[in-house]
Amino acid sequence: MKQLYELSRQFPDEWVKKAPKGKFGNYIPHSVITQRLLEICGPFNWEVIELIREEKSGKVVGCFGKLTVEIDGKMVTVTAIGDVENDQGNDGTNAKHAESDAFKRCAMKIGLGLHLWAGDEYYLDKKLSGEKNAKKIKLQSA
Repeated sequence: MKQLYELSRQFPDEWVKKAPKGKFGNYIPHSVITQRLLEICGPFNWEVIELIREEKSGKVVGCFGKLTVEIDGKMVTVTAIGDVENDQGNDGTNAKHAESDAFKRCAMKIGLGLHLWAGDEYYLDKKLSGEKNAKKIKLQSA
């Protein structure tokens, strides 16, 4: 489970960007997530499955994305929904923002950047490293 452990490792603080005032949560840029995924797993398959449009206006407001990657010898496929946080005024830019959000959410589901979503409840990297008594978390081994 070497790759899964590497995916679970927390990003250094200097790579974590602070969310603009009024926005929820800090983030890691799309380019950094992509580099780390390539570094650990090599080539992967990413696709936007469907754009999500607002019913009345038809404007792009999100998308469904699918990531397929090999982790520790097993092909893994995850899907996620990406959001357009702020309407950018045109469907092309909105689709780009939704795609980036969906990609980062898929990456999170395989461990990349998961610590940002989990906050103080994050333990996966310590558990996968074999660290004993990490914050005294008592979970059953798989």
